[in-house]
Amino acid sequence: MSSNQLLTNSYFRLMLAALLSAATSFNVYSEIRPERLLLATQEWRPYQYIADGKMQGPGIEKLKCIMKVLKQPYQITMSDWDKAQISVEIGEQHAFFLASQNAVRDKYADYSSPVMKQVWSWYTLSDSIDTQSDIFKEKVAVTAIFGSNKWLWLHKAGYRVEKKPRRSTTLIELLLTGEVRAVLANDFVMEDAIKTLGVRHRAITRQILKEKPLGAYFSKKFTKQYPLFLSEFNQAITQCEER
Repeated sequence: MSSNQLLTNSYFRLMLAALLSAATSFNVYSEIRPERLLLATQEWRPYQYIADGKMQGPGIEKLKCIMKVLKQPYQITMSDWDKAQISVEIGEQHAFFLASQNAVRDKYADYSSPVMKQVWSWYTLSDSIDTQSDIFKEKVAVTAIFGSNKWLWLHKAGYRVEKKPRRSTTLIELLLTGEVRAVLANDFVMEDAIKTLGVRHRAITRQILKEKPLGAYFSKKFTKQYPLFLSEFNQAITQCEER
């Protein structure tokens, strides 16, 4: 074989290697981000809600900021909270928000860094109720928003859980009618519900239970397909906190 043929063959081998490398790089890049991120949530005043035909609230604004930092196209679907979570578990949606972390969700989804703060508190009509006592846990009828982490936590901890309320205003109504004697709820949400119903704050007693940050849950199928996305999402959260 002549020297010219050797040079030609070497050139073609180099070109082929370069093309294969470029193709591989393109495939890797194409898997970094979804074409459109599908997010599921619930109407949960005042974090996120629909008013004048538009999704509003600090939860929505925070997600908008994160998506802007990432330059990521997205779509938010608002539905019942249990449906929003199931849609991620079965793969119809990529993630749901705002949510606190628990072991059940950890089985099928990966949790982000905290997006917003949250405080869980007991709400009762009497400051004489000892929410820390064994009698309270065993005998007193309590509730929380159905399908929420608080609802699941109450069941797991062995409280006497009654009713299946889906709105924060219903929590207060159940409390005022005596159908339950205590509700476990998010402080920010309850303040808004009390204001909406026009109930006097002095009629309701609050006892802080714990802090439970809120974030987003991405399905494990999604994080496997886009392994860099969650870390980038977490970095964007930090940038939005600084603004």
